[in-house]
Amino acid sequence: MSQQKVDQKKLDKKNRRSTLRKKKIEEVLSLAVVSIIGIAILVWVGFSVYTKVQTSAEENATYEYFDIDTAAIQDYISTLN
Repeated sequence: MSQQKVDQKKLDKKNRRSTLRKKKIEEVLSLAVVSIIGIAILVWVGFSVYTKVQTSAEENATYEYFDIDTAAIQDYISTLN
């Protein structure tokens, strides 16, 4: 091996700990950024779907009210007592 290669190996061995630490930090940061972006996209899609469902439910809502005559039930209950 040439002296240059030997010197390079020594330098690499000397700086191995800091190099590995830098790589781990880069991996963690990239994973965190990708996770944050993914969560943001999921929240955005979920909120969009929720608002669409709410507006369509409000547009399609029909309320019907019925008057119920409970006189017959009241008469039946009063005969039981």
